Amino acid sequence: MRINTWTRRTAALALGAAAAVALTAGSASAASSLSSGSYGSAVGCLQQALDYVDSAGLKVDNDFGSLTYNAVVHYQHGHSLSPDGVVGPATGGALKNDVRNAYYAANRAGDPSGIYGSWLTNCSGQLPG
Repeated sequence: MRINTWTRRTAALALGAAAAVALTAGSASAASSLSSGSYGSAVGCLQQALDYVDSAGLKVDNDFGSLTYNAVVHYQHGHSLSPDGVVGPATGGALKNDVRNAYYAANRAGDPSGIYGSWLTNCSGQLPG
């Protein structure tokens, strides 16, 4: 009788873990690209990254409007990327690398604010690249 109870518990835990992994994987998938008209948390993460690494001065409103477009083009132009205003794998990857480098530099300087680490944890998986 005890084995049967443990078998059921193990099966229930395995199913629960599989469901949690499936939900996490689905919610953490990056958009293939972000461009004018895009909206949502991935755009908010993009806006934060542009503020952190390019001092874009964007209001994080989760809406890819003209100010975000201009900030993306400015970033792309300054990083030898095609200045098309679309955040695809190349631009998204470059932004993630820049935030990661800012995080390491802040840690080496003893900055305890943690904004870059928080961005890497919460946003890195939402940008393409």
